[in-house]
Amino acid sequence: MQKLSLIPTIISSLRIAVLPLFFYLFNTGNITSCLILFASSAATDLFDGYLARKLNVTSRFGAYYDAATDFALVIGIFTFFAAKGYYPTWLLLLITASFIQFLASSLYAKKLYDPVGRYIGSALYIGIVLTLVFPTQAMFSFVEFAFVGFFLISLVSRIVSLARKHD
Repeated sequence: MQKLSLIPTIISSLRIAVLPLFFYLFNTGNITSCLILFASSAATDLFDGYLARKLNVTSRFGAYYDAATDFALVIGIFTFFAAKGYYPTWLLLLITASFIQFLASSLYAKKLYDPVGRYIGSALYIGIVLTLVFPTQAMFSFVEFAFVGFFLISLVSRIVSLARKHD
């Protein structure tokens, strides 16, 4: 059973492993391959959880590891984009704050599933795709603005949720 529990973890780890290849492909101008690689990474995010449930090997560690690999992929790509001048450094701090927000609220609420975090993660994934497909200053500004909005909505919803828990 313990060997089976490694399978979803290995699948999650693939999201981190693709970063150097993503950077290489981007630097060589192969955006289509970047999109395919990123779509494959997104698919692993869906598949690892499905497989963990199917094999009956879900765990707190697995849930947090899944979130950490999502964060590593997203922050890695946005750091790369920031180094290219697409995004300001403060956006990286906001993405990091979102992950810390997720950790803090999920530890407090003792929940493995975080619907708010799913929306934030989805917004970041969409931001990466939009950046790859439409690399213009207008799109970079749109992604920044949208993520700030998602961050604020996430923060408010978590605070409200935690406040209701105390009532």
